Amino acid sequence: MIESLDLMDFIPNVVYCGKGSVPKNLNKNYDNKYINLSYITEGYNNSTKEYSLTIPRKIEKTIRTFEVLGLLQAEMGKTQNGTLSFANNEPKIINYVLNWFKKELELDESIWRWSIKLNINDPENQNYKKEIENKVINYWTSKTKIFLAQAYPKKVTYIKNTNNTKLKFFDRGSLVLEYRNNLFSQIIKNLVKEITYEKILEYNSNLIQGYIKGIIAGESAVELSKKDKKYRIHISASKEEEKEIFYQCLKKLEIDSIKYKGDKLIISKKENNIKLLNQRLMTLHPKKYAKFLNMMRQYPNIESETGYFKPKGENIWNKTPEHKVNKILEIHKNNPNLSCKKIASSVGVSPIKVNRVLRKNNLGKRMIQTSESKRKEIADYTKEHPELNMNKVSRIFNVSESVVMRSYKKYYGIRGMAANKKISKEIEQKIIDLYKKNPSIKFTEIMKITGVSSTVIKRVRRENNLGHLGFKHLIGNNNPNKEGILKKTSSN
Repeated sequence: MIESLDLMDFIPNVVYCGKGSVPKNLNKNYDNKYINLSYITEGYNNSTKEYSLTIPRKIEKTIRTFEVLGLLQAEMGKTQNGTLSFANNEPKIINYVLNWFKKELELDESIWRWSIKLNINDPENQNYKKEIENKVINYWTSKTKIFLAQAYPKKVTYIKNTNNTKLKFFDRGSLVLEYRNNLFSQIIKNLVKEITYEKILEYNSNLIQGYIKGIIAGESAVELSKKDKKYRIHISASKEEEKEIFYQCLKKLEIDSIKYKGDKLIISKKENNIKLLNQRLMTLHPKKYAKFLNMMRQYPNIESETGYFKPKGENIWNKTPEHKVNKILEIHKNNPNLSCKKIASSVGVSPIKVNRVLRKNNLGKRMIQTSESKRKEIADYTKEHPELNMNKVSRIFNVSESVVMRSYKKYYGIRGMAANKKISKEIEQKIIDLYKKNPSIKFTEIMKITGVSSTVIKRVRRENNLGHLGFKHLIGNNNPNKEGILKKTSSN
């Protein structure tokens, strides 16, 4: 069974608001699945405003989670500015982080705003500027899961403190993701901070490996100097405390490093580089990994010494140990209907490796091609039943969830989130009726009646055109047409 990190252990007691970073007490309500958080700020004329957030209580305590935590430590903005931001120049890593936030914290890709940062001066030639901007925008929108509609008005930004005036042919800049939510931002930053500065050295070597993989992907550079025979990995650390933590993490993995003055931690010598190779600590960033492999090939007899650089599928790190293969086959024999994911959890390997073992031994389920008429039937059924999410539809038709998603997208485009709402239609209608009866009703009263959070109420208001409390907002500004607005609202 996969262990979890309980986010209640990382939720701060106060949240900081505004330019002066004024601390506000954080109210917490939770069950086994979700945490409901809220805080109140004071405005003019003794007015108050409530901010709230609902997040899953637990995230999986896996290597993948610790890889993302390492990436966030390396690439995330650390200032308390009310925004969670993450930047990287590799599409694979961008998608990896987006998928993790969606899986673990139910944060959909469409919530992120984005821009592209180029390491050149703002071009004076407008034709050249348009050309490179179209190039990088097309690249990132085709390679990642970002939505064009979620871009900032200024999709591409430039820097001033550089002598670069032309974009290199293979340079696509860095994608900057941002989610403007003060409470969510501070929770994630506090989680990463506590893991990094207080807890990381307490975890087992597998999780530390995952964390260091994230750090290396975000903060490392490969030095390959054939002339001087310098084969080194540089890890940047802006603070001495960070440098010491990374140093101790590598020690736990039996890798020696050198703490240089400034922001550099250096891994050198053949034996240490081989440990990086065998523990696959360089693999998260494809370009850095390719350069690292090229560096390792400079060592004489490295193929026979490490077992690497063999034809695809024959490297020792890619092989599942024989005792684990036997365990997979034994579990499948005793329970043929058990999923690859559950077998993988029991054996301690990935579901992909389980699938490979079963396929090699002619076992397990085989992928069946879905006919086009069946796809159309699935898409039509999904459209006619917006209350059902993709998972429920997949069970009805006995296909995978991805088949349902692809079928619907082919015929009707991207589906909304109506089926994934966590409240029933009856409760949603109850909220609407309460506003129709009393447009100035307070959030707290609706929350008592319906038992939902203020976040849900805001969403229902937004989706049903109840924003700004209708006429109340206008009356507050002494609208001369308030009588007509009152009459129109009451008739609705």
